[in-house]
Amino acid sequence: MIEPELSAYWKETQREFLASIGPDHHFFRLFDDLPDIHFYAKNRKGETLFCSEGIQYHHGLESTHQMIGKTDQDLTPGALANKYDEDDRKIYKTGLPLPPTIEIWLDDVGLPEWYRSSKRPILDTNGNVIGIMGTLMPCGIASSERTAEAKLAPAIELLKSDLEVFSNTEKIAALCHLSVRQFQRVFKSSFGMSPKTYWIKLRIREACISLRQGNEPLVDICMRLGFCDQSSFSSQFKKHTGKTPKMYQKHAASRLLG
Repeated sequence: MIEPELSAYWKETQREFLASIGPDHHFFRLFDDLPDIHFYAKNRKGETLFCSEGIQYHHGLESTHQMIGKTDQDLTPGALANKYDEDDRKIYKTGLPLPPTIEIWLDDVGLPEWYRSSKRPILDTNGNVIGIMGTLMPCGIASSERTAEAKLAPAIELLKSDLEVFSNTEKIAALCHLSVRQFQRVFKSSFGMSPKTYWIKLRIREACISLRQGNEPLVDICMRLGFCDQSSFSSQFKKHTGKTPKMYQKHAASRLLG
């Protein structure tokens, strides 16, 4: 059913109401009470104009005011920011939201973590894209349990429990009481990737933690996570994080010293 268009009166009433809201009291303040979900909005220059409370800690900042005016290149320079910029260009080109996807973002201790990302265009009164707004939510079991994808929680648990060997797809699907085809379809729809790719990302996440701690030789990390050799590990690590393991470890050490 096509929703009837609002009358001119109510459109004007909405416009006046929104225009009267103070910048610190917009609707996005609701996200301040949802600590696992982060909101941001930026203009066409990529400068952050609004964000929810707590997002600043992921970038080593003390207040949301310090986020204002910052771009992705300011906050996460390098491969991560380049990926975010590429996504933004798609929205500006098409004027359409991006399908929810899973991507790396820094958690509140500076470690790369996998977040469910949603991005939508911000349109002016003439329908022109003047910015982008989005949300980020952790992709752990807890976040899955709060969504319609709760049925996938056993699969995520199993994938996280064995980072050395990828479990049989039939076995994983059975845990979720789904056929292989149903499982793969629901998983891809929920997380934007295949179970195998998600598992690889979990391994890279574990490698990031180990590299940051700095107590384990690189070759031992490779073996513990089931990579056939150090070259293969380095290749996968760079593909998913934008850095080689040694580059990441050096960067992590500099952050601690700084």
